[in-house]
Amino acid sequence: MKKFIYLLMGLGLLASCEEDLLVYDTPEGFVQFSSASGSITEAADEGPSVTTVLLGDGENPNGVTVDFTITASDPSRFTVEPSGGSIEIPAGSFSADIVITPVDNFQVDGDMDIVLELLPSSSVPIGIGGEGNEGLSRTVTLVDDDCPVDLSAFIGTFSVEEVFTSGTNEGLTLAGAFGQNYQLEISAQPGDASGTRLVINNTAGFNTYLPNGTVIQLQACPGTVGFTTNPINVALFADMTIETTSFNEEGRTITAAGPLGGFGPYEFVLTRQ
Repeated sequence: MKKFIYLLMGLGLLASCEEDLLVYDTPEGFVQFSSASGSITEAADEGPSVTTVLLGDGENPNGVTVDFTITASDPSRFTVEPSGGSIEIPAGSFSADIVITPVDNFQVDGDMDIVLELLPSSSVPIGIGGEGNEGLSRTVTLVDDDCPVDLSAFIGTFSVEEVFTSGTNEGLTLAGAFGQNYQLEISAQPGDASGTRLVINNTAGFNTYLPNGTVIQLQACPGTVGFTTNPINVALFADMTIETTSFNEEGRTITAAGPLGGFGPYEFVLTRQ
């Protein structure tokens, strides 16, 4: 019969206070999580969250199957690998990893706890010492990295300022070149639960500047604007590859810049009237 020692305070206790050691008679071994909690930001710049499952056994000749559950209020905000609710600790190994990768959205949806639990259906007993009490649950907090934005500041009628910013055509405008006038109507996208998406249409009686129905998303924390169409046709003239964007809530402006076809660097600024 194998005996396994769980050190409450570290290996130093082996010499200093043996009375604090817990000794378990566990002929089958046991599995446990390496830690009870952790956190990861939505953008996951530091990489995914790794939850390690440990096998307490002197040997592992055949491999061990560990079943687990993973629950959260919105599972669409992350992916998990392995995804089938079961993980294998290979023969000869004494640990395996469950990897949680967050989905980086632009919704202000708050922090969320992701709870992992080991199941009794695992091929060996669960929890420290196989007692099914400690080490069988882990909570990973998914930290929302998005910020609220006042979408109402960007709903209404917008004027258009546009210009080639450098190169051969520096200082020229499409409106001046073609004798046109541009004005846009911006509204909230119907059914958008994130509260960040807007729809752009050309004002009736004005020339076409951007395609009707253009959808943009205000990405509040970085202060940028996502265009669902990129490149985007400008003034029925040429495609603009949008490289940089920004918005200013106080000034109620939306700015985008990038090359317009082969005609040079170009920028437009939409300002709410």
